[in-house]
Amino acid sequence: MHLLNGNHFKSKQLQASLAADKTKTSKTKTLLAASKTSKYADFSNEEIDPPVCINLPVCGHSFAPGSQPFIPMVKISQHKLDFKPCGPFESVYQTVTLTNSSDTPVIYKVLQDSTATFNAYPQLGLIKGKSFALLTYEFSPKTARFFNFASQIIFNNSSANLQTVHLQGCCYAPQLAFS
Repeated sequence: MHLLNGNHFKSKQLQASLAADKTKTSKTKTLLAASKTSKYADFSNEEIDPPVCINLPVCGHSFAPGSQPFIPMVKISQHKLDFKPCGPFESVYQTVTLTNSSDTPVIYKVLQDSTATFNAYPQLGLIKGKSFALLTYEFSPKTARFFNFASQIIFNNSSANLQTVHLQGCCYAPQLAFS
């Protein structure tokens, strides 16, 4: 059974359907109710937009505005990362562990580098109580030089609960001279 678009479904068709067979009244009422929200048609050769699935990562809390959230008890495995040297437009990676030692979940968000030289994955996450999360940093420079950045991680959406990971890496470009 296909659902009908409200634009294509005429009230005369509904009346004819109801008069033709009274045993199908409940099916027709159900069909009419579903037709108000549907964009499918059963008889036309019109193009039909397929359904779209979107996966949105969402994290939140139930604290009232202005209240003090739980103080996170999170330890970062390393507070300084030195990336191996690489060339322009190449990428190297380092991983740190965020360990939640309390039994209350903690939300974290990594503030990103505006130059996109250093990136963190995932940028937003939830660490369950007595658990851990892996945070991967990517160093992908576009020019040959030394880079230094202080990556800030905010826990429980509070700037008072901020920790820093210092990132540094060097990008080299070959320079050959022939005589």
